[in-house]
Amino acid sequence: MLLSTCLGEFDKMKEFKIFTARYCGTCRGLKRRLTEIQEKLIGVEISYIDIDVERKLTRSLKVDKIPVLIYFIDGVEQTRLLGQLSNEQILALLEEN
Repeated sequence: MLLSTCLGEFDKMKEFKIFTARYCGTCRGLKRRLTEIQEKLIGVEISYIDIDVERKLTRSLKVDKIPVLIYFIDGVEQTRLLGQLSNEQILALLEEN
């Protein structure tokens, strides 16, 4: 029983979708912070989405400000954070969910 419970946790698809733009300095800072803590993000898929290129996706997820990090588990949005984020805020998302 315990084994299947533990394995179930690993089966969950965790993803950060980060909406950015080339001209956004705050977005570049967020990318640097994610790079700094990437060893703690094992098992989390990270997608960077340029709002000027992926307009349809940006509209469908109602992203109107950047940078925004949207956290998904198994394709379901869990939460979103906007603006400058600390490493602690990013890691707290994984601990809460």
